[in-house]
Amino acid sequence: MIEGPRKDELVEAAIAWLEDASAPVEGFHRKVAANALGIVRRELMQWPAAEAAAVARMSAILGREGDYATLNVALAEALRQGAVSAEDPAVFDHLRRTALDTLAIDQPRYRHELSLEAEA
Repeated sequence: MIEGPRKDELVEAAIAWLEDASAPVEGFHRKVAANALGIVRRELMQWPAAEAAAVARMSAILGREGDYATLNVALAEALRQGAVSAEDPAVFDHLRRTALDTLAIDQPRYRHELSLEAEA
């Protein structure tokens, strides 16, 4: 999974731009800074629950406990080695939900055919 930029990097970039007296004061630049800070806010608010749910799903798939990063690597290795089937509905569900949770943080207005609302 692609990760980054990190929260601290987004905040630092926005602060640096806002503090730069020579930076042009244009709507576009303000929107970029606001978008960066919005991503950080959404990540702080939404990611803890999404991460806990992902850990629970990966633990069930792999039959072991661990933190998000460890289980994510273990799931990728299990898929590569064939110990876990990519065709397992639980794996697909986990990958879909994790992708949608990530999109909800990074691009909240993005709608995809895999969205959970599409099933309703």
